[in-house]
Amino acid sequence: MKITTKSALVAGGVAAVSLLLAQPALANSFTESTQGGTVSYADASDSLCVHAYNSEGRRWVRAVAKPINGVGPSLNIYDENNDSGNNCGSLATAYEDTKYRATITAYWGETGTTTTKVVEFWS
Repeated sequence: MKITTKSALVAGGVAAVSLLLAQPALANSFTESTQGGTVSYADASDSLCVHAYNSEGRRWVRAVAKPINGVGPSLNIYDENNDSGNNCGSLATAYEDTKYRATITAYWGETGTTTTKVVEFWS
C-alpha cells in the first residue's frame, strides 16, 4: 500500500511540474466595440480588422498596433462608414507570441465625440 501511495504522489508531482513548465501559446482573438465601429483580431488568420458602423452620420475607426515585445510589423488601419466593409492588415510576419498594443480611436458624428481605447493582445 505504501509503494502505491508513493508512486501516486510521484506521478502527481511529475504531472504538476510538467503543467507548470509547459509554455502555452499566448495568442488570442478579440473584438472591441466603440461608438464608431469595431476592431477585431483573428488569431487564426493573423488579421487585425476595423469596421465603421454603417449608420447615419459620419463614423470612423482607426487602429494603430505596435509590438511591445518581439519583432513584427506595425499597423495603422482606418475605416469610414462610407467605405465598403472591413479594412484589415496582417500580423502574419510577427514572431509567435509577440505582444501588441493597439490604440483604437473612434469618431461618432451624431454626437461629435472622439474616444480612445487601448487593447493589448498576443499575435
